Amino acid sequence: MTTARQEDPGALGFAGEVSELHDAIRRHYDGLIDLYEELWGEHIHHGYWDPGAPPVSRHVAQARMVDEVAAYGGVARGSRVADLGCGIGATGIQLAGKLGCRVDGVTLSVAQVRRGREKVRRAGEEGQVDFVLADALRTPLPDSSYDVVWSLESCELMPDKLAFLREGLRLLKPGGQLVVATWCSRDADLTPQETTLLRRIYRDFAAAYVLPLASYRALCEEAGFEAIETADWTAQARATWNLSVDIVKPFVRNASYIWRLVREKGTDTFRFLNSVPLMKKAYDQGVMHYGVFRARRPLA
Repeated sequence: MTTARQEDPGALGFAGEVSELHDAIRRHYDGLIDLYEELWGEHIHHGYWDPGAPPVSRHVAQARMVDEVAAYGGVARGSRVADLGCGIGATGIQLAGKLGCRVDGVTLSVAQVRRGREKVRRAGEEGQVDFVLADALRTPLPDSSYDVVWSLESCELMPDKLAFLREGLRLLKPGGQLVVATWCSRDADLTPQETTLLRRIYRDFAAAYVLPLASYRALCEEAGFEAIETADWTAQARATWNLSVDIVKPFVRNASYIWRLVREKGTDTFRFLNSVPLMKKAYDQGVMHYGVFRARRPLA
C-alpha cells in the first residue's frame, strides 16, 4: 500500500498520504452521516433504472442496484459475504433479508458502524450482519472464508486498487466470487479541464481516484483472478444525479439551514452539497462512467 507522498499522477492515480485520505474519509462520513441519510436514504449509492422504461423512485432504484449487482455477481442464497466499504449496512441487510446471506461489513467510519448496528437490530438481522472497523486493504477477516467479496461504490475510495483486489482474493474461498460496482472514468485520455473536474469530485467525496473500467481487467489478472468480466452500466445509473440535484436544490436555497449545518458539521457541508452538481456535470460531459466487474478466485 502506498504510504509516501508521490509525484502527481493526474486524475487517474493517488497522490498524497494514505493517512490523510483515511482521515478525510472518516471526517466525511462520520460528520455527514445524518445528512447523507436525510438526502439519499439508507442506500448511499447510485440507483438502477432501465433506459427508456417508466421512471421509478430513487429509493426503489437504489434497492434495485443491490439486486442487480447481486445477480451480476451470481450471489447464491446463503453465501458468506465480505462487504468491503459497507456504509451503514443497507446492502448487507438487503442481502441477508432476500438471500439469507451472512455479511461482514468493513468500514473506516465509527459512525457508520454504530448506525449500521442500529439498523441491523431494527431489521431483525442480528447474527446475519455485523461490522468491522478496519482498513479494507488490510482487514482482520480470516483467509479463504468468503463465498463473495462485495464492493458497492467503495473501490473509488481505495488508494491502491491492486492491494484492494489482492485483499479480496485472500478473503475468498477457492472458486469464490468478487463483484465490484464503482465509479469509472471514460478513459485515460482526459483534458486538463476534465482532470480538474475529477479532482474536485475526489476532494468533495473524500475519494482516492477512479480508473477506466478496462483497467480493472488487467488489475484483476495481476491480482490472480480468473473469469474476469466487465460491464458499463452508465446508462442505468446516470439518472441518480439528475434526481439528486433536484433533491439538493431546496437545501442550497435555504441559507439559514446551510449555516446551521456549517455550525454543526463544519465546512465539509459546502463541499458535500457542491459535489452533487459536479457529479451531474461529470456524467453529462461523459467524463464519469459507472462500471461493474466480476472475477473468480481460482480453485487451485
